[in-house]
Amino acid sequence: MAIASDIREFRGLMEISLDGVLWLRVRKKHFALRPLEQGQAVDTQAYLDAMAALQAADCYEAALTMLDQAAQTGGDLCAKLVRKGYVPPVAEATVKRLRENRLIDDARYAQRMAQAQLGKAVGAYAVRRKLRAKRLSEEDIDAAMEDFDDAQQAAACREAAEKLWRKYDALPPREGRAKLSQALARRGFGWDAIRSAVETLSGDSDDYDD
Repeated sequence: MAIASDIREFRGLMEISLDGVLWLRVRKKHFALRPLEQGQAVDTQAYLDAMAALQAADCYEAALTMLDQAAQTGGDLCAKLVRKGYVPPVAEATVKRLRENRLIDDARYAQRMAQAQLGKAVGAYAVRRKLRAKRLSEEDIDAAMEDFDDAQQAAACREAAEKLWRKYDALPPREGRAKLSQALARRGFGWDAIRSAVETLSGDSDDYDD
């Protein structure tokens, strides 16, 4: 068994280190019901199970409060609960229960988030990054991204390029095209869409083929 090497309070949470490594952050009021002392041997799984049982009701109420404030993905909500001092097993069980009760729907969340970006001049890679940042599954992301096809991306990239080109059209053609391409790549567009958009715009200038 591991040894509790350090226990300290930090912003209402008890930070528990085992063998010199931070292991767990637990809400102070729950820790008081299942305290540990420095130097004590700890059966980690037994402690997690016991703490999860203590926290179950409070964790569910905390999750409902978060959902009242804003829609959440399951992954995001689980991470937030852990940061608030609920142990991972109870956070995961809470999210599972919320999914079963249809209070969390990651597929619908991903679809709504992707659709909100569809009408903007933004690249599919950037949208995927935003969805992944919400800890959504690749399956839900792929389903949400179905409308971001080649034609949509080509049109969105041209729109973005037209807005950006005025920043670079005074530069030498080769430099202007390079900077525009880099700017579009940063916005998450693929190289095929970028190449088409840049050639369309810079092809209007007399010195495109410098």
